Amino acid sequence: MSCTEMYFLKDNDYSMEEFNNAWRGAMYVWQDVAKRYCKMERFPMGIMDGDEEKMSEVWNFDSRHPGEMAEHDAIVMLSTMDNALLEPDQWERVAKAFEEYALDHPNSSLGEQAKALRAVMESGEGKEVVAIGWCQTSIVGDAWTDFNEDEDTIVYDPKTGEKHWWMMKQYDEVHAPDSAEKPA
Repeated sequence: MSCTEMYFLKDNDYSMEEFNNAWRGAMYVWQDVAKRYCKMERFPMGIMDGDEEKMSEVWNFDSRHPGEMAEHDAIVMLSTMDNALLEPDQWERVAKAFEEYALDHPNSSLGEQAKALRAVMESGEGKEVVAIGWCQTSIVGDAWTDFNEDEDTIVYDPKTGEKHWWMMKQYDEVHAPDSAEKPA
């Protein structure tokens, strides 16, 4: 069965938590946002005429319509995006958003993710974490680890890597009161 993976990146090391059934993570959230906010029957999953734009509308609803989405929903959605990293000093905001989302969506994995986030970040291990990232489905390769020619694990380094973006920085930029330009 597929799973959602949460990566706690450290300098040259990492730990990971797994949550069974990836459909309870990103896909659950995308279906919910498609129905509640975009007034779609379901999340469009094909590349039929117009589906790509409809998928983009779901994924980018908050940045395209700032203020229309509940804060916790917007934060949860950002965590489902490719290459999103959570700043370690922002973990509590995200844990609270996950917990609030889980209250209305107990069949999602967000409540479990909030517990894992709290457990790691409130432990001694939390002091070593430099970023937190997700692999929303275990059937694709994760973005946070790789292997060198000797089969040693290489952990993504957000200080030197260029494929990530900081999710709470983006959220705060979209919702800044004086922000004239919003990310797409």
